[in-house]
Amino acid sequence: MSKAGRPKAETKKEKIVSVRMKPEDYAKIKRYAESSNKTVTQVMQEGVAKLLEGQAEER
Repeated sequence: MSKAGRPKAETKKEKIVSVRMKPEDYAKIKRYAESSNKTVTQVMQEGVAKLLEGQAEER
């Protein structure tokens, strides 16, 4: 019988980053996340990935 629950991720995410932002910026991110059926965490991770991709392309 297999174990119930979430399957193990390929890469363990063990770092936690806390960000302070203006309430209106957070509200925009939250609205975007809800309209995209994503979590705020997913939106932030995708944003960081895009930033880093763009930086790599500039070099």
